[in-house]
Amino acid sequence: MKERFHNLIELLSFRSMLDDQEEEDWEDYDLKEDYVSGDDEYADDSLSYAGLSPRVLTGAILVLALIAVLGYVLMSHRHLYTGYTVTDSYEADDIVGTRYEKLGSGIVKYGSDGVTFVTGRNETQWSSAYTIETPVTTLCGNTMLIYEQQGYTVEVLDDTGVLGSYQTDLPILRAEVAKNGVAALMLKDGSDTRIRLASIDGTTLAEVRTTLEDQGYPMAMDLSSDAQNLMVSLARIGSGTIDSSIVFYNFSSAVQTADSHIASSTEYRDEVFPYVCYASDKTPVAVGDSGFVTFTTGKEPKEKRSVDVPGEILSLFLDEEHIGFVMASDSMTERYHMQVFNYSGKVTADLTFSSGYSEVKMDSGEILLNDSGHIMAFTPDGVARLDTDCDRSVSEFVKIPGFRKYALLTNSGMYRIRAE
Repeated sequence: MKERFHNLIELLSFRSMLDDQEEEDWEDYDLKEDYVSGDDEYADDSLSYAGLSPRVLTGAILVLALIAVLGYVLMSHRHLYTGYTVTDSYEADDIVGTRYEKLGSGIVKYGSDGVTFVTGRNETQWSSAYTIETPVTTLCGNTMLIYEQQGYTVEVLDDTGVLGSYQTDLPILRAEVAKNGVAALMLKDGSDTRIRLASIDGTTLAEVRTTLEDQGYPMAMDLSSDAQNLMVSLARIGSGTIDSSIVFYNFSSAVQTADSHIASSTEYRDEVFPYVCYASDKTPVAVGDSGFVTFTTGKEPKEKRSVDVPGEILSLFLDEEHIGFVMASDSMTERYHMQVFNYSGKVTADLTFSSGYSEVKMDSGEILLNDSGHIMAFTPDGVARLDTDCDRSVSEFVKIPGFRKYALLTNSGMYRIRAE
């Protein structure tokens, strides 16, 4: 870094020399105001005679300094860092099997016996006990839902503590949560499925029922952040084909079909959508075998855009602005092919890489990949920012505020790092 700023330092040193000279010049005059005003009796025209006024020289130096700084920033943002420095570490003694989830400015630690919220310095803010054999989480903003898959327990929390805890009367298949803590619970009812909208204390707000014969089997669902809209993917097995439908439910008081709450339904033939979500409340997305589909919002949502993705999709990651896929690569030297799109369907990144990974996600505008002992980070436009081995087993790799700053979460502690 010192070498990169060498020229800039020389320029600033030159400017300092001029300033020192100017300070000496002040001593030659009784009235500094006359010197500043440019009074003919006191003005020094030596620089003007040479073709350079102090103002022009100062401006030129500032422009050169700005160019140097901008060049350094641009180079840094497109540079691949292959190592890191631990800037802070906070020891912990978490049991094996503890899982981690970034929530707001802190971290949620959870397992089968309870949940704990800690700050970025691993300082415990609160904890709560429960018994959930196979805990599953889902988030919306700063609200988190922990539920027991194929069980009956639901915990709703945010960074201030547990907001609600309740038991269901039917086994939970899936669950989603809104910012206000309202949950959409997919419940198994014999051969049928109930989708129940529940308040923080478990009170039923609305409920719809799907049957395998009529609507099909629900594959996936997501709830809008205000809990007013629900998006569900349903699959039906026909004569040699598997057909799907994307159904939107509206739970506002303005819905006319209050019994079913259905706002719209779009049918697809020979296509399955195992994942749906609200990337934002204005961008419902369904991901299928061969790509993704975006939908409009409003009273009757309909298909807006369909985008094909080349190859078999292995992994999916997204945020409010981008959606990306990892696929098997056709290259002889690279194992994986990654494509990133915006929701208009434009490809923003198309690249290959060879390192293995166990998790990929979007976090704070970066694509993070973790393989326990190896971490990578990319920008949405395909710039490789970090690619390095770790000297510890990493349970969770997260982005923290600041350029080149990340955190590694392990059973032995939390480590803030800076890419180098």
